[in-house]
Amino acid sequence: MMFSGTIWNPVGVLLTFVLQPVLSEISKPVVVNLGDTTVLNCNSTCNRELLWTFKPNSENLQVLKCVQGNCTEGDGFKRRAEIKHGTSLTLHPSLYNDEGWYESRCDSEILCTVHLDVLVPTSVNASVQHNVTLPCYARTEKLMADDAMKILWKKDREPFLEVKNGHTSYGSGFTKRASVSLNDYRDGDLSLSISMVTLSDSGLYQCYYETEEPGHPGAITLTVTAHRSIIERQVGDNLTLDVMNSEQVTVTFINSEGVGMLVCSVEGRTSSCDPKYKHRVFVVNASLVLSGLTSADSGTFTLQDNMGNIMSVCTVTVKDVAEIYSRRAVLTVILLPILFIICVALAGLILWYLCYRKPQQQQRNWPFNSQQSTVDIETIPLREPAKIGLSQEETGHDVQEQPDIPHTPVEETSPEIVMPTEKKDTLFLE
Repeated sequence: MMFSGTIWNPVGVLLTFVLQPVLSEISKPVVVNLGDTTVLNCNSTCNRELLWTFKPNSENLQVLKCVQGNCTEGDGFKRRAEIKHGTSLTLHPSLYNDEGWYESRCDSEILCTVHLDVLVPTSVNASVQHNVTLPCYARTEKLMADDAMKILWKKDREPFLEVKNGHTSYGSGFTKRASVSLNDYRDGDLSLSISMVTLSDSGLYQCYYETEEPGHPGAITLTVTAHRSIIERQVGDNLTLDVMNSEQVTVTFINSEGVGMLVCSVEGRTSSCDPKYKHRVFVVNASLVLSGLTSADSGTFTLQDNMGNIMSVCTVTVKDVAEIYSRRAVLTVILLPILFIICVALAGLILWYLCYRKPQQQQRNWPFNSQQSTVDIETIPLREPAKIGLSQEETGHDVQEQPDIPHTPVEETSPEIVMPTEKKDTLFLE
């Protein structure tokens, strides 16, 4: 037994380092996004001691050790590692430093060797039938010839676009829809353009150049969501729903009360519809046309592919023109009397202000009081302007003596002041 153990241990080490490159080419590496769950499948059985180890460099770290159903995690894998489905190893969540080689042993016998790639993907979202660009960059040569360029794009770890020796090859479903620019390649841009995306385009994309060197970012997660639209139509109009050249599309309808029903099942240019829609539905140029809309067609139309994925959601509102006009007529009948009353009230307020309030304000602002206003102006004698310093000869006529004007008597103590008749003589006497 000691001899046997001495022989098998060196053999196990030899198999690990010698056959590991061969195994890496035969078995595909496991690629997982950062934070997701990693499953390292191992289709073997072990009724003895099962040991999973991790080899990031030259180290050999214990991941999980199980003896008769009792498992112990190694440092760095506490509460993250467990055995499922026989001898397969599950890690959750996946950490960036989990990338490397993993090996499982049953006692000293090697069961599986798997390489794990942990990616930090860039997320890109798009709607069905829209165009999208997935970014990828690398250090390329500016003067490289077209036939020397090498570009490889993978989706879910399967190649679907490759540029090699000046030719471009496509995977199923991407012909004439996916493209890369050779001119941009010389600038370090290896970005992928996809037109008219579908739900099946969702997935993990990876970009490589030269000898499968990964570009940056290392991975892109594309998420394609259903196309949503809100449409308004009138009674009698047609509704066009794009079935997007899918092999099979199921159209369902939910009315405004939440009641759902099957409208049609479209396959190619033929349709199988519910009796309520049979004579109203036509398939024209990859589009389903529903004619003669009524108010009962207000609701949500949903298109699903043959896998049950939602492709499109269209919310429709059908308006009745006669009903709109009747509502406007009702509003007119109600609003016109109200507007008439408001106009009459405003006119009355303006007249009241002009005829009553304004004269009162003018009377308050008059400078004389009520007693002074009753005096007859004609009873007040008028005086001619005095001619001071002019002799009789200069004036050319006799100066008539003005009658005395009654005035208010003064007190006896106040001496009466008599003005001299000749101002000039008085000055000489002084």
